Amino acid sequence: MPNAQGRISNLIRFSADDWRLIDDYVKSNYSRKYEYYDASAQSFLDYYPDASSVQFVMTPVNVEYRAIAVYLDPDIHEALVKLANQAGLSLGRVIATAVTHLARSSRND
Repeated sequence: MPNAQGRISNLIRFSADDWRLIDDYVKSNYSRKYEYYDASAQSFLDYYPDASSVQFVMTPVNVEYRAIAVYLDPDIHEALVKLANQAGLSLGRVIATAVTHLARSSRND
């Protein structure tokens, strides 16, 4: 359901390590988390444009997660829903992977 800014909320599960990674990246590069979420998800969509390329980058399911609300632009959300459906993956895993994309990429630079 969209919030007052028209963004769509998703309750996503992040590992503690991913959450710290995102937090550190946001503090260094963005003034607001939602700016990071949109930018990271869009970068993920640009980098992994179809379902076949996304299978190997998904967040693992066998680690402990903390639930966090993530607000995304409706167009980005719709693109992630489409990708999840094409890949036969849960939307939550796709969004969690997408919004960690920039932070994880920066760690590997």
